[in-house]
Amino acid sequence: MMRYKHLISLTLFMLSTLAFAFFGGCSGGGGSNAPASAPTVNIDPPSSMTADAGKQRVTLNWSSVASADSFTLYHGTLPGINKNTAVKIEGVHSPYVMRDLVDGTMYYFAVSSVSGGNESDLSAEVSAAPSPTPPPPAPLNVRAAADDRQVRVSWDPASGATSYTVYYKAAPNLTKADNKVADAVSSQVVASLTNGTPYYFAVTATNADGEGALSFEVSAVPGATPPPAAPTGVTAAEGDGEVVLTWNPSAGATTYSIYYGTEYGVTKLTGTKIAPVTSPSSVTPLTNKAAYFFVVTAANAGGESAESTPVAATPLAAKPVSAMIAIPAGSFQMGDNDLDPAAPAPYALPVHMVNIGAFSIDRYETTYDRWRSVYDWAVANGYSDLSIGRNGSFGIGTNMPVTQVNWYDVVKWLNARSEMEGRTPVYYTDTTQTAVYRTGKLDLPEGAVMWSANGYRLPTEAEWEYAARGGLAGARFPWGDDLDPSHANYDRGGSTSVGIYPANGYGLHDMAGNVWEWTWDWSSSDYVWAPDGITDPHGPAAGTLRVRRGGSYTYGERYMRCFERMFRTPEYMGFYFGFRSASSQP
Repeated sequence: MMRYKHLISLTLFMLSTLAFAFFGGCSGGGGSNAPASAPTVNIDPPSSMTADAGKQRVTLNWSSVASADSFTLYHGTLPGINKNTAVKIEGVHSPYVMRDLVDGTMYYFAVSSVSGGNESDLSAEVSAAPSPTPPPPAPLNVRAAADDRQVRVSWDPASGATSYTVYYKAAPNLTKADNKVADAVSSQVVASLTNGTPYYFAVTATNADGEGALSFEVSAVPGATPPPAAPTGVTAAEGDGEVVLTWNPSAGATTYSIYYGTEYGVTKLTGTKIAPVTSPSSVTPLTNKAAYFFVVTAANAGGESAESTPVAATPLAAKPVSAMIAIPAGSFQMGDNDLDPAAPAPYALPVHMVNIGAFSIDRYETTYDRWRSVYDWAVANGYSDLSIGRNGSFGIGTNMPVTQVNWYDVVKWLNARSEMEGRTPVYYTDTTQTAVYRTGKLDLPEGAVMWSANGYRLPTEAEWEYAARGGLAGARFPWGDDLDPSHANYDRGGSTSVGIYPANGYGLHDMAGNVWEWTWDWSSSDYVWAPDGITDPHGPAAGTLRVRRGGSYTYGERYMRCFERMFRTPEYMGFYFGFRSASSQP
């Protein structure tokens, strides 16, 4: 059974740091009494790794390794991370967020690859110091396309960046002391290069808080007869044990290659190669319910192009079919019935009996495709300021939950879905319940909600927990008391297609993990306001933060517990925030 490994790791980490300060001199990493690791075998560690500082957190990204099943992260507060002395976290995937760190303290990290129980050497060490005002993260999906005496470097925008810098030289292992192009824009031409010479490139993002870390390195060889451009229009369609890729022809290309892997950020250096291929091309056999990432390259006598924009798909025996699940009326004990001293949850106390009337709720988290189908209708019918949302955590993939939608977006979208399907909307601009809520950011009073309407709405916090428990009395998780990676998407590095993990007793999927889910309620520091035996509570009458439930792919095991609750401003939008529809109509 795996429980709260991050809390345990963090506790060991803090204790080891205190021990160092008290005794004045342990050498090595963060300090641990872990036994020496098994001998390394012939599997490569990640070739690139970045550490992006945040507020009391560091986000780690590393390059994929074709043969790796998972990765082990080692960390500490001293340089020189090694397997024998550093605190380790097993079974992680990129990107990985280290939370609850101390702002201003430098932390050091290294990662190993794991395959079939065998572990590689450590990657190169990286470091970062969390800060209340961190610089922007390193840009992702950096690409280098060769041309005659020049290379064109492109990348994805970095959150919060106001400018970018491209660093380059004719050797790997770039630093910020190398040649650079300041105030660069994607795609940036780096000129006056020597044909036939390999060049290496990395990009940083900058804002008023400073310059961030170097991105992963990419390379290209300029030439008088350059390779073709990378393929465009790449799409991925999942099937049973396969993914079919299609793309547009690249001018001058004579052959194409597919590279794929199970970690985000696959490249032609790190992916499994299939060549030569033509469009459309089936990649098979693949494992159902496992996410795969793909890029395509084009080649001719001048060489191989840069990678295409990445795509992703999850093979499935049958596509998930969205449906509302009827939840029967009943009573349950709401709150922290676990009372684990290693993971206290005072915000979920006191435990109290709650009576819930019958209602219905979506089997799956709302997918991006469903969001867009309603969004397209909404913007043509008076909903002027809805977020377009994001397709899962990376903006790619099939059957992914929608993310990057705030509480106001979700409530208005639910009204739009109701209107589009001919149902009575639930949310109105005021307590007269005459004007449907379609635009703006309104902190709706409870009287502006037509709870009896047959339209779509957010579940209340009590309804959400009742549904998550799936009829199990006192269980820690939606399926029981034990947790392992087969139960839920946590610490996976990114969102997964809805429904690939087992359902709970009510037939609901992903009630723990994948993405956090908005609920109706305002937050509260505890449940003192809710008397024992309360019926269909709607939460406090007012507040500043709304409740989210269910944990996510970027949070650890403790947040998978049925009673866990966290709070965010209703304006917050995250790559790990989504929702599911509910209705008072059973």
